[in-house]
Amino acid sequence: MNPNPPTGPGSSPVPPPNELPATVSGENPRRTGPVASLSLDPKKRIWVVDDDETVLLLADEVLTGAGFEVETFHDPRLALEIIARGYPDLIVLDVMMPELNGFEFCSQLRAQPEGKDVPILMATCLDDLSSITHAYEAGATNFATKPLNWEIETHRLRYMLRVAETSRLLKLREREARVAKEEWERTFNSFSDVVTLLSPDFKICRANLATVKAVKKPLDSILGAHCYKLFAELDQPCIDCPIAHAIQTGAAVSAEKQYRNPAKTCLVTGSPVTDETGTLLHVVHIARDLTEQKMLEMEYLHAQKMEAMGTLAGGIAHDFNNLLMTVSGCAEWIRTDLKVPAEQRELAEMIFEAAQRGALLSGQLLTFSRKGMAKNERTTLQLNGVIRNLHKMLGRVFPKNLLIQLELAEDLHLVRGSADQLNQVLMNLAVNASHAMANGGTLRMETANIQLDAGYRRLHPDVQPGEFVLVVISDTGHGMDWQTQQRIFEPFFTTKKVGEGTGLGLSVAYGIIKDHGGHIVCESKVGEGTAFKIYLPVQTAAAEAAVAEPKANLAKNGGSETILIVDDEAPIRSLLQRSLTKLGYTVISAVDGESALLGFHEAKDLIRLVVMDLGMPGMGGWECLKQLRVSNPQLPIFLATGYGGADLQERAREEGAVRLINKPYQLEELFRNIREVLDGGNETSASNLS
Repeated sequence: MNPNPPTGPGSSPVPPPNELPATVSGENPRRTGPVASLSLDPKKRIWVVDDDETVLLLADEVLTGAGFEVETFHDPRLALEIIARGYPDLIVLDVMMPELNGFEFCSQLRAQPEGKDVPILMATCLDDLSSITHAYEAGATNFATKPLNWEIETHRLRYMLRVAETSRLLKLREREARVAKEEWERTFNSFSDVVTLLSPDFKICRANLATVKAVKKPLDSILGAHCYKLFAELDQPCIDCPIAHAIQTGAAVSAEKQYRNPAKTCLVTGSPVTDETGTLLHVVHIARDLTEQKMLEMEYLHAQKMEAMGTLAGGIAHDFNNLLMTVSGCAEWIRTDLKVPAEQRELAEMIFEAAQRGALLSGQLLTFSRKGMAKNERTTLQLNGVIRNLHKMLGRVFPKNLLIQLELAEDLHLVRGSADQLNQVLMNLAVNASHAMANGGTLRMETANIQLDAGYRRLHPDVQPGEFVLVVISDTGHGMDWQTQQRIFEPFFTTKKVGEGTGLGLSVAYGIIKDHGGHIVCESKVGEGTAFKIYLPVQTAAAEAAVAEPKANLAKNGGSETILIVDDEAPIRSLLQRSLTKLGYTVISAVDGESALLGFHEAKDLIRLVVMDLGMPGMGGWECLKQLRVSNPQLPIFLATGYGGADLQERAREEGAVRLINKPYQLEELFRNIREVLDGGNETSASNLS
């Protein structure tokens, strides 16, 4: 094509209009989207950049009349500023302009990724060869000499648009073909599943890299082999073979199959591929390893079950503690009343002790549900020391036919936790191990530093990747079957005889480890023994100084102050009112938060202390506490709960409660703390009175 076609009279710079091919319709060449077909599209966007207003007016009139969408720019810098908002389909560009000439404009536009393919017709009065060369070097698509005949240039512009669109389409198709081939190869080999293409007689025509890795054979020995021979080591197609069904039915078929090579349970899918006549060409065979999926499903279902059981256990313990509060409180009242006959006080003592045992049981349920009160200060621990102390104790009490072995990592990292609670977990596991080795055996206690990665988390979604300390308690006992392993952490589940255990030991261990941010798993085989693996997150910070628990004030328990009691349980309200009134206090009682606020505002000048339950219908304890402290920030408030929760103490401190009481509590301890606070010990930190 002549880069500078003549524009004078009688010249023929471009083919006649009736011979011009139509422009390509569809999307703008610089806009994404498919190209439909070649058809006339007059609404192409053309910019004319020229400092001559006459040229701009004439171009706008002629090109708009020809069906183009025209924008004119007197200042080339303005055109460059706004071009990023939307590139035109073509630019007519003057060369000689002040501030920014056409060569510079063209170079800057071509430097932009989206501006590389915009056709540019550069127009100038200069007609020397160096100017033309400079224009093309700067990135011009075509070159014309002024003055322009805009009627004729309209055809040139349509021709340039068609060429640009055709060029773009050819590049697109070429790139699509190349990319499609490359993507097919990459995609086929990137599948982690085994993928092969089979002929209608079950021979492997093609196999991906995952197949090579799975069967551990070179690709040459895989190609041409029968799929049933390679994967199942059979001489004929498998029974209920999905591939055979896909060939017979012409539809995709999936089924779980047990392969021998690799030795895994796989989800096998056969998808037939046919030509336009329906003739079967080949079958796409995909085998997906279900091992991880089944383990993840089991882990998820187990976590859901344990979470549901924890919620149930916590709810039961909450209601149980409210009942025990009434029983133990009434029994304590009777057993300390010297006016009551000795025989009745002795019976009350038995009732009180039974209630305390019930409180221990509900405490274990709350520990399992991870809502138990944190009675033990957490410090930075070296677990090897905890295990060595346990080893000394076990050596004295375990029978001689049990061998205890230690394998402790010398550089074991520190963990943050309660030494008493973790010792309780290890003790429970060790005792269970000894019961599994009635005729003797070996108990091993091991520690190690371990890094849990994202791969481990896929199978255990509740575990955060990172550094952990691993503690393993294993035995050589009779072991457990799979069904038993699925239930060992359930509260009250036990394989022992009636009366030999509550079935709460492992559930409490589960709750303690979870509460420490850890993870506990069991591995066992019948006849080979059991191993419990405990993962605890590494603690790198130095241990914080232990906070001393406030000591009870031993002053007299009675007084004359007015105390507000708030509890939705009528027996508890009655018990506290009777007890405090007997000690000389004036008691105002309320059944919920709303009535507590009313009672407080009626006697706010008299009320000196509040004892309030947390879990109440309507306005709960937290909201009532907040509103009471707004009315009187100095008012000492005791919070009581039968539900527990290790995080409650911190929240109680933040909300301004002076004591946090775990139901069932002893009345005598409550009375001492009330007296202590009223006598001036009005600390703003909560403490556990149970």
